[in-house]
Amino acid sequence: MNESRPGFPGRSRDWVPDEVARLLARVARPGRYAGGEFNTRSKPGATPRIVLSYPDVYEIGVSNPALQILYSRINDATPAAAERSYCPWPDLADLMRVAGVPLWTLETFAPVPDCALWGFTLPHELCYTNVLEMLDLAGVPLHAAERDGEDPIVLGGGPAVANPWPLAPFFDAFFAGEVEDHVEALVVALGEESREGRLRALAAVPGVWAPGRSERPAQRQVFMGFSASEPVLRPVVPVLEAVHDRAVIEVMRGCTAGCRFCQAGMWYRPVRERPVEMVVASADRLLDETGCDEVSLLSLSSCDYSGVAEALTRIRGLRPGLRVSLPSLRIDSAAESLARFAAGQRGSLTLAPEAGTQALRDAINKGVDEQQFTEAVRATFEGGFTGLKLYFMIGLPGETDDDVLGIAGMAAEATRLAKEIGRGRARVSVSVSSYVPKAHTPFELEPFAGEETLRRRQQLVREATPRGVRVAFHDVAASVVEATLARGGPGSDRLVEEAWRRGARFDGWSERFDVRRWEEAAMVTGIVLGEPSPERASWRDAVDARLDTRFLDEELERSRAHERTDDCRDGTCAACGVCAGEVGMDLLA
Repeated sequence: MNESRPGFPGRSRDWVPDEVARLLARVARPGRYAGGEFNTRSKPGATPRIVLSYPDVYEIGVSNPALQILYSRINDATPAAAERSYCPWPDLADLMRVAGVPLWTLETFAPVPDCALWGFTLPHELCYTNVLEMLDLAGVPLHAAERDGEDPIVLGGGPAVANPWPLAPFFDAFFAGEVEDHVEALVVALGEESREGRLRALAAVPGVWAPGRSERPAQRQVFMGFSASEPVLRPVVPVLEAVHDRAVIEVMRGCTAGCRFCQAGMWYRPVRERPVEMVVASADRLLDETGCDEVSLLSLSSCDYSGVAEALTRIRGLRPGLRVSLPSLRIDSAAESLARFAAGQRGSLTLAPEAGTQALRDAINKGVDEQQFTEAVRATFEGGFTGLKLYFMIGLPGETDDDVLGIAGMAAEATRLAKEIGRGRARVSVSVSSYVPKAHTPFELEPFAGEETLRRRQQLVREATPRGVRVAFHDVAASVVEATLARGGPGSDRLVEEAWRRGARFDGWSERFDVRRWEEAAMVTGIVLGEPSPERASWRDAVDARLDTRFLDEELERSRAHERTDDCRDGTCAACGVCAGEVGMDLLA
């Protein structure tokens, strides 16, 4: 192991929780590691034992809806016991290595490696080094090929499994898609006597791709029982303030808007909606179970939920002063919904035009025109919101400098309306991220804009934006690393490991990210940062996202011609290939 990255000294199975207490007395925010939350589950003696992890700090991981779903389903509907562990901040990680204390679970303070299955939710590429950090802190061999019968099976899931290659050697298996229908099968597979037997049984579960074992790509699984199933009604309630400190109800899954840059919109197709009656009853129960004073109606585009108006009205009537938030708003459907529910709301709101001109918005299939934008901004300030954040991307395929300058023009129009309607109390801010091409989208093989272009276009926006508008930019260097991993093929794992050995961890945190570690790793491995792997579209060898490649090719051609494609939920079917057999849209009547 590289001297600049000391490894965990070895697994110790005779440590005692008192050692944890001594460590926590020496770190910031010890509540991250102490457990004791409301609604945790206790199943003494239950087998198999499963550990669920989100590779980031507690405050972010405890808010992840997917982990809450898995935790509830495993504990409440199977014989297995699920516990949790999140990534320690570097202050604790360094102390753990010195003391020889392995990573523990929050429920029982048991060593993580004593479990049968260790499941990771993988949200994005910049968390990859944290996965290695957690494996090392637990004393589990980094590479699946080096594990023996005493080691847990390491399983990855979540949206980043769309391209599993950058993490493939570190995982025994991956699950592609929505796991709700297959939790019981995964638990049964763990009942095999040997580790080899468990791996064979897991590889036979639909949706599982086991590197070196699976003979064909794993087909992304779609949970068609979503509309008939209740959301998580007894979520773990954090002991520290989490990034999403509210009662969360997933009202809709999937999106058919067809934005050509959006991996989530492709990955979670088709649209499925929960009945309003279920949503309202779930909100009432969650308020009792969590003590929250805000309900969030979660989906990729909550304004598109067919029952949004009725659900908003009825949920707000459950408690005096109750806040209801729609965390994801599409501008083309936002104005009408904002007019219905904004009165009496305060604080800020985010709208995402994505691109600065109509031509580029047509190219990316973002159904927003200037009139819709103006109506949505007007509805925001007339509804009482005092802050508006506008979200844009630069580096999109086909983008010109004029498209980038259009961002400043839209910010100026929003500022004019803020002054006119908000009477000096309203503020506009702009967030600009760098577009990264993603697997299983129409833009999956388009070139990444590159560092020089992105920095120049950031400067264009900075100089053209009106005074008084705060503009925030995503770190270009971090986007370069993300772009490298998003389309990395076999061998890209070497870049992740080399960067971790040089100290890379918490790369999604601006104060922790250091591009020099990745540049050094790139030199050692011969990988060019910002470029896809030579094996073009290698992710299709591992994962079948159910998308017809002809659909992706046609969408790319339509983008280059600046042609829009209908939202198939109320327009012409685009023949994406997802709806087939038992898989299809499930909308409210």
